[in-house]
Amino acid sequence: MQRLPRFYCYLLLSDCGMIYTGFTPNIRRRLREHRSPDNTGFTRGRRWHLLAVKCFLDDRSALLFERWVKRRRWTKTTWIKHARPRLRKLCDRHGITHTLA
Repeated sequence: MQRLPRFYCYLLLSDCGMIYTGFTPNIRRRLREHRSPDNTGFTRGRRWHLLAVKCFLDDRSALLFERWVKRRRWTKTTWIKHARPRLRKLCDRHGITHTLA
């Protein structure tokens, strides 16, 4: 039986309380890349924790959802509110302060 392709849109929480949105076909590899000291992008120099993930069957849907979340602040805030129990747990465990926790 063949496995269906999966693509993910995700939210990351940094130790300083910042939220980052991205999409990838491999969530574990991407999280390792964000945490890598060789990272030269926006997420460099911070410790990131996976806050929320949404799964899609095609890359176009995942990319469109990521763009939608990035362009509309209320969408991101709503998604964070749905992940509030996980947000609280991460904040308590790692000593992170976030206004929505």
